[in-house]
Order: sequence, then C-alpha cells, then structure tokens
Amino acid sequence: MDGEPGTAGEDIFAAALERRDEGGTLHLTLSFMVEYERLQQAVADAGGASLWDRDLVRQLRDHEDSRRLGNAIEPLFNDIADRKRGLFMEEFLIDTPGGGDTPHDQNTCDDIELVLPPSIHWRTEGEHFGIELAEPPCFQARCRAFWVAHSNTSLTWHLSLELPYAHHHAHYYGLSLLQKAVFPTEGTRWLYDGGAEGIAVRSRAFPADAPRSLQAYVTALFDLHAADLLQAVDALIARDGRGRRPRPRPASLWQTLLAPAGTRPEDGIPALGDMQCRAMFLLQDPCFFDLLKGNVRSALPRLEEFATRCAPDGRCTYDEADFAPARCPPAHLDYYFLSGFLQNIIDFLRQDVSEVQDGTDPIYPPPDLPEGDSHFMVYTTQTSLYEIVSGSRSLNVGRGWIGTCPYLFLVHLMTLHNENLVQRYEGMVRRLIEDLDGRLLEADFEGDYPAHAADRAFERFRRFRLQTFTRIAKHRYFNVLRYDTERTFYESIERVRGIAQRQDYWAEVVTDLEKTLDDVRQNESQKSDKFLERVLFYVTFLGIAQVLFQMVEFWFDGERAKFPLGLGSVALVALLMLVMLRSRGLLGTRLLRLLRMR
Repeated sequence: MDGEPGTAGEDIFAAALERRDEGGTLHLTLSFMVEYERLQQAVADAGGASLWDRDLVRQLRDHEDSRRLGNAIEPLFNDIADRKRGLFMEEFLIDTPGGGDTPHDQNTCDDIELVLPPSIHWRTEGEHFGIELAEPPCFQARCRAFWVAHSNTSLTWHLSLELPYAHHHAHYYGLSLLQKAVFPTEGTRWLYDGGAEGIAVRSRAFPADAPRSLQAYVTALFDLHAADLLQAVDALIARDGRGRRPRPRPASLWQTLLAPAGTRPEDGIPALGDMQCRAMFLLQDPCFFDLLKGNVRSALPRLEEFATRCAPDGRCTYDEADFAPARCPPAHLDYYFLSGFLQNIIDFLRQDVSEVQDGTDPIYPPPDLPEGDSHFMVYTTQTSLYEIVSGSRSLNVGRGWIGTCPYLFLVHLMTLHNENLVQRYEGMVRRLIEDLDGRLLEADFEGDYPAHAADRAFERFRRFRLQTFTRIAKHRYFNVLRYDTERTFYESIERVRGIAQRQDYWAEVVTDLEKTLDDVRQNESQKSDKFLERVLFYVTFLGIAQVLFQMVEFWFDGERAKFPLGLGSVALVALLMLVMLRSRGLLGTRLLRLLRMR
C-alpha cells in the first residue's frame, strides 16, 4: 500500500469507532410484485374464467394470523401516513405459515445459514479482480415473510432476512455478494451457477434437502407460501358456493406468478432482480451511523490505497493481509465498503476520497439540516432502498412481525407499487400508439375512409382514458405521509427511480397524441361538412326539379299515374344518396348536426 500505515485519520475517527467491535445487523427485505393478471390466470376455472376478484381478496384478511399481523403493524403505518386520504387504497397484510410466541418470533418462518464462497472474483472496466479469503463468510439469518394485498388486487410477497455481521473485511465481501446475488452486476453472474461457487443456503424449513443457492431457496419458499395462499383461496371459493372449481395449478408457482414473460423452466431460475424484485437494506449499526455523519465524512483527508497483484492471465488479486489494522486504518476500510455497498459495487477498493464522499452522501438528511437532528440516513438506487440507524424504536417494534422498520417499509411499499403502475402505464401508451400507428400517424388508411379511421381512433383513445383511470390513476399512491421527513425522502426516492419523471413524460406523449387526434378529427369533420353541404344541395335541387316536372305533366297531360312514379324516382334518388353517404362514413351525427343548423 501507499502511504504510512496506521497514521492517517485514526485520531479523527476514534470517537466514531468506539462501538466498532459490537458489529451490526442487516435487515434485508426482498419484495416481489405478483401482478393481478397472473393471479387471475392462476385462479381460474376449467373454462378459463377467472375467479380472482376484489371480494375474494378481501376475505384473505383472515388467512392464517393476518388479523394479528395487521393489528400489530397497520397502526404504525397510520402513525406516519394519512391513509384515509388515499380514497381508493385498500392495502392490507396477509400472513404466511409459521410464527412464534417470543417478541422476535411472532412471524418467523425460517432460520437459515448462508455460506458464501471464499474465492470471490468480479470484472469491472474491462479488468478482472478477485480475492481469496482464508475462511468463507458465513451468516446466520432469521427469515420472516408476508403478503400485502393492493387495491388493484395485485399482491406483493416480502421476505425479510435479519442477519448479524462483524466489521471485518470477510463479512464486508459477504454482504456485497449477498447483494450481488439479487442484482448481479460487475461480472458476478457466476453466483447463479450454484455448487462451490455460489451461495449455499441451509434451511430449517427444508431440513431434508441439500443446501440450495440463494435464488433457489427464495423461489422454493415462495412456492411454499403461494401454495398455502392459493389453497386458502380454493377453500374460500368452495365455501362461497360459486359452483365452480379452480383448475389444477403447476407445481412451480414462481414460474407462473413471478418469472419474466418467455422464461422457460429448462432455462433455470432467473436472477431475483429480474422477477420484479426491489430490495430494502436497513443497517442497524452505531459505528456506521457515526461514520456517515456529515461532519465526520468531511474530515476524511485521504484513504489508504490497496495494491493488487496481477497474474500473467491479466487477473488481479488483493492480498488479505493488507486488510489488517496495522496496514489499513479500520475507518478507511469501513468507508470503502459503505460507499460500494450503497451503490451495489463490489469493486469498492478502487475509489478515491471524492468518490467515497459522493457515494456516502445521503438523500436524507439534507445538507442544511443541523447535525444531530436526524436519527437515520437514507440512500437509494434504481433497485434498492437503504437506511442506516444507530437504534430505532419503530424497528424494535416491527422487526418481530415484518423484519424491518414499518415506517421505512411503508415508503418502500408505496414506491414499489407506484413504479409498477408507471410500468403498466408505459405499456398501455405504447400499445395505444401501436394501434393508431399506420392509420392516423402515418396517414395510411388502407382503403378506409379518413372519417371512419378518425372516429375509430377517437373511440380507441376514449377507451384508453377510461382504462388508465380504472387501472392506473385511482390506484396510485400520492404523498400521504404526515411528516416532512418522510415526505422528503419519499419524493427523493421517486425522483431517483424516475417514477414521477416517467409518468410526466408519458402523460405529455398522451397529451400530444390527443391534440394530434383532435386536429385530425376536426379537419375530417370540416371536410365532411363541406361535402355534405354540396350533397344536400344537389339532392334538394334534383328532388324539387323532379317534383315540379311531374306536377307539370300531371296538370297538362292529365296522366295522374305519373305522379306516384315521380315520387318514387325522388325516393330512389334520396336512397342512393343516403347509401353513398353511409359508405363514406358521413351518415350520422354530422348529417343531423348539419340539418339542425340549416
């Protein structure tokens, strides 16, 4: 390493490091969106008609121990959110199998051991790096799981892992790999190969099974909980006497309910992050909390640099001996890890001071908040939400039930739900444009008359407006949080994930499309009105002329039989004109409007 070891910054950070030996606890919550369309397909009768509806979902409030779970957590939600203002929101918690009687066991569904590989490697900026640890990182974790039912009848499944860790480089790499197992980047897809290279999970819930990879364990637990929930749904359907029975379901429910469209069973389990997963990392760690305070971070003068040893094949490795306190001040290693972990970067040793300070700059508290006025720090990325606390009353109350802080979880839930709605809205706008494309946007009517095409486009757009209200607008969370603190970082999370920006962008696209469509319809209406005026003039002229001609013949020739013939010819002419108007799509409201005007 460069620099004189053991001297840089030790005195400055001595107070922040006083509790370093205590270690910390990671509360990791993995949340998966199960969209209502998939549930409708899964809960269908033999004829394909869906049995999944709002009334059925409401009855799940009594599934397992859901009432007790809701009574414990929902009052905490109500502490920070005026949820009654969300007129269409009817979300509630649904229990999963398992539980206990002690304060931290109320909703425990499993206890697991995670053993991570000692040989770690990654790729970044075209270079290969790695480290060989003397011992594989190992974590003991307690698991809690539950469902949340949303107002549009979608469900989210949440799995929370509570695992203690030490302030040690092996555990730092282990935590980084745990994050990579959910959102693999930097060439870490090898974690999904399983075997000796992957993360091995030993589980109390599956005692007879061999250790699984993390993604295989999560999907197996999801299958277990989804089967339990759908079995309860079948019982509700049978009890209500609907006269219909759900059709058999496949054994792999994660494949039916979570896997990306087009995924085949033979392709294996996709990355958890590819299955509409969002994560929440809450670190209860007094040492980290003190290190991340603004006045402490700003005092960081420089960081010790870590040297690498490169082999002939181009792979560079770090020496584990360089992590010893005699060579690397503990605070420097902590900052390296924190900056990388908060950005899902395992290559955290290759940073300078400015990168570390930027990477540890929270979205909350804001820079102008006086030091000491905030009791937590919040960070976010496109896929994950992070919070660092020294201690938390709400966490202590909620951890036994949902494994994390209910206040932070509610914000996480709101942004997860809104992000899914924005993705739906984007898909609906794209389908609308595809439907209209080639008929109006490119003026290719394929033999159809413009008036017909304009009317059909308007009807398609009207249906789109109704669908966006019923499927999107009335289900969207707005900022119902009571306090400025939560309101501030909620808005920051939505901004970082581009939720509001994407919503505004597509809304502007729809507005421009609506204006274009209105212009086209107005132009076609004007042309049609002019055409109708000419047609009506000719019809009127020919009709009057024909009647006059017949009357002259009647009075002068005395041939009364010609009078009905004349009237018939007028009617025939009128009928032919109506057929012509109808064929051009001009018979209807425009003609009636024009007649009223005349």
